[in-house]
Amino acid sequence: MNSFSEVIDAFNGQFAQAIGIEESHARTMKARDSIPSYRWVDTVNAAKTLRVKGVTLDLLARLEAEKAKARENGGEVSA
Repeated sequence: MNSFSEVIDAFNGQFAQAIGIEESHARTMKARDSIPSYRWVDTVNAAKTLRVKGVTLDLLARLEAEKAKARENGGEVSA
């Protein structure tokens, strides 16, 4: 997974319910390509429960670091 949107999609429509938020909030997270850090533990735990592979705190931290670096570089995301 290379984006927060891909993480959300990996839950096959169950992301909002799985982490205990409104569906509209999940749509906003996907549109912004962002999962707030205070939701990361819930996201990882839900992934384990639903057997969504590859969702770890390390992944979420890497995605956030890549977004921060892109902001610093004027929006360019490096591969």
